[in-house]
Parts: sequence; structure tokens; C-alpha cells
Amino acid sequence: MSHEAYVISVFIHVIAACMWIGGMLFLILAFIPGIKMQPNKVNLIADVSLKYRNVGAVALAALLFTGILQLEYRGVRWTMEYFTTSSFGKMVGLKIVVFILIAIISLVHDYYLGARAIEIWKNQPDHPRTTKLRTLSRLLGRVSFVFALVAAWLGIILARGW
Repeated sequence: MSHEAYVISVFIHVIAACMWIGGMLFLILAFIPGIKMQPNKVNLIADVSLKYRNVGAVALAALLFTGILQLEYRGVRWTMEYFTTSSFGKMVGLKIVVFILIAIISLVHDYYLGARAIEIWKNQPDHPRTTKLRTLSRLLGRVSFVFALVAAWLGIILARGW
């Protein structure tokens, strides 16, 4: 890969990370608190969540693809020895594990638990099961957000050193 392609890959990676983390920050800090008193908030959350789910999936796919390209450019050897003996390899391995956790949590949250919580909330807003699913969905979203911040931190360490 040429240096120019590497720089473009880094640019796309940073933009995708901004989309991912920025979207979560917007939802957590502005959107959800902003609609708290709206009578149709469940529909608003459903509509926005469905739209953001697609944006998030594209961002995660871009992060995966560009992350692999950048590791290839930087000469990462895809062996267990590399990931367990070199300090850079250990950090890369940790970031890969964090990314896998983010992807799994996001799939469960976006395509199962969150979607299920919204549907039950629409039909049975006061049911104890609704409260339980909403709480679990919120928790998974926050865990994913924390892992996203960890991944960003690890990316900075990998790019700039500790």
C-alpha cells in the first residue's frame, strides 16, 4: 500500500470513529434528554435508532476495514507470537479484542435487545418486562460507549506511542 493510500485510510478511520462516538454522544447527551417529556418519545427513539443503526454499522465496517489496512501498512505480523511478545503487538491485540466486543455488543443491542425493547415499549409501556429490557438496552449502549472510548484511546497510543 502506498503512503497516500495509508493516509486516506487513516482519514476514513478517524471520520468513522467520529461518526461512531459522536453519534453515541449525541444520543446520550442531547437527543434522549431532549425528548424526555415528549408524548411520542418511543416513536422518536425508534425512528432515530433505526436510522443511526445503519450509520453505526457502516462506521464499524469502515473501522474494521481501514484498521486492517493500517495494521498491514505498519507491518503487523498476524501470528500469536507477535501479539504476545511485542509491546505494539500486545496493544494491537487488545484493540482487536475491544473492537470485537464493541461489534458483538452493538449487534445484540441494535438488532435484538434495543429493537425488542422499543417494540415492547410501544405495546406495553408500563409492563415490568418493558422496564427491564429498556434498562438492559441502556446498559449495553453505555458499555459499548465506554469500549468505544477505550478503542479510541488505544488507537491514539498505537499511533503516537505511550
